[in-house]
Amino acid sequence: MLEPSSGSVTAQKLIPYTKGLKREFSSAISIWLWNLNRHFPRLKYGQIYFSITPQVSQNEGIIGFNNDDEYIGGLLGWFISKKFCVPGSVKAISDMEEFWHTTIGYIKRAKNLRLVSIWNPTFLLIMLEKAKMTGKELFPHLEVISCWADGNSAPYAEKLRKTFPGVHIQPKGLLATEGIMTIPLEGIGKRLTNSHFFEFIGKNGSICLKDQLECGKEYEIVLTTSGGFYRYNIGDTVRYNGNSCFDFIGKSGNISDYFGEKLNEFHVRMVIGGNGFRLLVPNGDRYTLYSETDVDINAIDNGLRENFHYDYCRKLGQLQSVEYKKIQNGDQQYIDNCVKFGMRLGDIKHAYLSNRQGWEFQ
Repeated sequence: MLEPSSGSVTAQKLIPYTKGLKREFSSAISIWLWNLNRHFPRLKYGQIYFSITPQVSQNEGIIGFNNDDEYIGGLLGWFISKKFCVPGSVKAISDMEEFWHTTIGYIKRAKNLRLVSIWNPTFLLIMLEKAKMTGKELFPHLEVISCWADGNSAPYAEKLRKTFPGVHIQPKGLLATEGIMTIPLEGIGKRLTNSHFFEFIGKNGSICLKDQLECGKEYEIVLTTSGGFYRYNIGDTVRYNGNSCFDFIGKSGNISDYFGEKLNEFHVRMVIGGNGFRLLVPNGDRYTLYSETDVDINAIDNGLRENFHYDYCRKLGQLQSVEYKKIQNGDQQYIDNCVKFGMRLGDIKHAYLSNRQGWEFQ
């Protein structure tokens, strides 16, 4: 079977899934669920909502798992599928408003929903807006929300904490279509799995194994899996916290380079980071900054020019100065654009930099 990657940074790829790779995913996910139920024992008696979003490809059975429980498989996968409060059939709904209406309808009818597992934290925030309900009203029995909470998702996970007081927000581990790197373990951290063989590339280019890592240092992850990937650089940068635990820092491969400017996500985030939604995108011979709040565009352009390659392109006249456009409802418009580009709703990741052209904001 072939499973499409999220396509958040580069074009979508089809990842080959073998029985061995499926076992590797299943073993790690099973440990996560076991640990979660150990610390929140009432979860086993309640219902579950795993985010189900419309799929881009219609080639079910050949391209893409039909349901998330297939990642787990076996008796455990079957048992979990019986606890889902929203059926997998909603992914066949192509109209987004109908999708939201149907999904919210199922959740409203759920009698004992205790665990929500999503990717992007804004997914739940948008759902509440669509439902015109508070977190407590739509999810009265909720105990745990599992979602991204590292890197660019951190401020949105904090919004989720304020929206769902008393609900435990568990940061997700690092998982990609190609492999599963870390899983969250309560009281321990996001620990490296034993599912694949891992190597790590340091800032100086040196390659090391997990017992050679230095606490506090940042590394890129390289994995070898049963799916056929051999020494594959996943493109994720992590910080090592000791005890085989890591925090996700960002996509090391998120670079925009049309004229040799080589803008990267880390530098852009430092330059444009602030309150509200902000996104820098290429637009012809310049970059456009979309922001919900006022910015000093000259200061931002000067900050970007600290990148030697960007500054050189500006001096050569290949790039003009950054332009600024103030927008409203940036998060929702960002998601609408990503869906237009062909991404699945559940795969959308927050970014401060995009290397795509063709964004439309109002």
